[in-house]
Amino acid sequence: MKTQYRNLPDWMETNAWREILARIFAGVEAQLNITPEWLINPTTNRRLKLDILYPDLGVAIRFEGLRGKQQRRRLSLEEEDQLRTRQDARVEICQQHGIQLVVIESGLAKPGDVFRQIDTAFSRAGQVMSDAGISQKLKTCRTTASSLSRKINRPADLKVYADLWHDRQYQVPEPSHEPPVNSETITFAEGMEVEHERFGPGIVLSITPAEGDTFVTVDFITAGQKTLAASLVGDKMTPK
Repeated sequence: MKTQYRNLPDWMETNAWREILARIFAGVEAQLNITPEWLINPTTNRRLKLDILYPDLGVAIRFEGLRGKQQRRRLSLEEEDQLRTRQDARVEICQQHGIQLVVIESGLAKPGDVFRQIDTAFSRAGQVMSDAGISQKLKTCRTTASSLSRKINRPADLKVYADLWHDRQYQVPEPSHEPPVNSETITFAEGMEVEHERFGPGIVLSITPAEGDTFVTVDFITAGQKTLAASLVGDKMTPK
């Protein structure tokens, strides 16, 4: 049985790793919430998801264990087995397609375990990389990860990075003085579950009228907190 090292709520721990990854992969193209055509579970024939893909480097990230407020119950043994099967399949298939997958399990893995995964992914990606420019990016990312690993030894050390991620994401956009292209906007409400075409699923945290518009703050499962102008999201974000 795995020992839990949870010092933070799972969503806060995951936000901390988002901030850490943003620092490690600074300047590297990232694709969020994607389901590649080739990433198919051989048991169910269903496509599997990657939370972050860095296509130039051949590295991907998958967060496991992140649950919403209504999903606090403990998984059954059967559900845990199904989750493990999907995870193993995801890792194996990614490797077959030249992608090194790092799986970050909220509440289960110590920071050192995750950093070792990241370092191994960089090492394996570097072994098959022939482009000198990409190899240098890998080296830079690996150096940054090594530096951070020396500062983050315990789960409690993640707290400051969760706060930094919140600061990074909480940026209210400048109000537009031009009329919106689509004047018909959706009425959002606190607690509403939504789906954004880029950021994926999330929950509305607050509604703030300002500057003749309404700003909607959403906590997205994999993209963190973002504040969006309701008049500008159009059909990009809709209630689930």
